[in-house]
Amino acid sequence: MAVRRSNAIVLAALAAVALAGCGQSDIEELRGDQLQIREMIASQNQQIQGLTQQLRTQHAEIDEISHGSAGGQSAGDQIAALEDRLNKLEASVSAMQTGTVATAPPAGATPEAAASPIAVPVATPAPPTAPDWQADLDKELGAQPSGPGAKLYQQGLQAMKDGQYQTAAARFSQFQKRFPKSPLAEPAEYFSANALFESGKYDQSILQFNDLVMRYPKGRFASSALLREAQAFLKLNDKIDARLTLQKLLADHSDSPEASPANQMMKDLQS
Repeated sequence: MAVRRSNAIVLAALAAVALAGCGQSDIEELRGDQLQIREMIASQNQQIQGLTQQLRTQHAEIDEISHGSAGGQSAGDQIAALEDRLNKLEASVSAMQTGTVATAPPAGATPEAAASPIAVPVATPAPPTAPDWQADLDKELGAQPSGPGAKLYQQGLQAMKDGQYQTAAARFSQFQKRFPKSPLAEPAEYFSANALFESGKYDQSILQFNDLVMRYPKGRFASSALLREAQAFLKLNDKIDARLTLQKLLADHSDSPEASPANQMMKDLQS
């Protein structure tokens, strides 16, 4: 989030300088340019979040192999390959985090003029009602899943049902680390992200929702995850990322039940 705050400071300073001393048409053009820059920054932040989650997954896989194998050549090769991927991911995150956005101030702008930026009132739309993830929860509880880790998974579901969201998130996290290849891994991550959301940990829930969509772009929870992710961004008053997430939902899942509330959210953000 430090990258986002620093980018916001840069944009605010640029806006102050750029808007000063300009005509109305120039101001409108500059505002449009500023919005494009903010969207580029928001997109970069989403990519950083996705890469960060991938780093966490790779660390978990290395830890699992290190503790679960007898130390043979095959395990060593797997660890070496994972560490190579980690190095590349870390380099990608570092390169993105050090990126900056620079824009030259318009001719004629002075420090004195920059001290009086034009205030633009922006309405803050209230997030709509959350999707009914409780219905999905009831279906999972009624299905009584079986297989490796099913007991731990059901403990997480029951904790969610009881409103013990921190406990639920902890159970699902344990499940994901121990059984990353399980068919239950997808719903476990979905409910884990919702547990984090309900606990007020919006930053962490965004990472989980984003990772879920990246790993299962056509999965049964993809559209719900995108809508929830947009709502989490609004909880953080991040309208740019919320809008970008909604655009992805509408582009990739236009026929989903979540498309209607997504359209309404987009209208609220544009008003």
